[in-house]
Amino acid sequence: MTTLLCVHGWGFGAGFWDSLLERLPDLEAERIDLGFYGAPRQPTVGRPLVVAHSMGLAWALANIPRPWAGVLAVNAFARFTRAQHFIEGVPPRMVERMQNRFATEPQAVTAEFLSRCGVDRPDTSAIDPEPLGKALAWLGKCDERTSLRMLSCPRLALAGLNDPIVPPAMSTASFPAEDLILAEGGGHLLPLTHPDWVAANLRLLLARTA
Repeated sequence: MTTLLCVHGWGFGAGFWDSLLERLPDLEAERIDLGFYGAPRQPTVGRPLVVAHSMGLAWALANIPRPWAGVLAVNAFARFTRAQHFIEGVPPRMVERMQNRFATEPQAVTAEFLSRCGVDRPDTSAIDPEPLGKALAWLGKCDERTSLRMLSCPRLALAGLNDPIVPPAMSTASFPAEDLILAEGGGHLLPLTHPDWVAANLRLLLARTA
């Protein structure tokens, strides 16, 4: 049986996947925890179906060995900041400003980011600033677009038309049209706001990996 390997994004923890995995009780799943709220956990799974949210996709492309059975990218990207051939990215100065303020106000910066994502009254009292800071610095320079193009496994990307972090233009620039589905009214937290829809699409992708 193919095992799901779930990777959360910046500012979140492994519990981000609870709502989605509750709808997939028959599937085997492991979760990577990047250690933003406690001890990191990076289980090894042979030929996983990678389920990645936001920065989690770029991290997975950089850190999870291939082959993969498939990849479900949710509100995700392989590069975040603008570049010569990626004008749809976020201006690098925005991430730099976030980094500079994070150095002195990590809880406030993290809380503001989570609020912008759509989290109601985020609690950042237990964050570990060191791994969060390192991941934020990496976010500003990561570029895994070549790794994404080289994947030979089935791929599916889900994005929201109202995503304030990864706008539709970034999503359409990041994925081929045949791999991308845009959710009307969807924001940046599709696994939380549209868990049934995400689960249904994951099952369709899983059928393609057989």
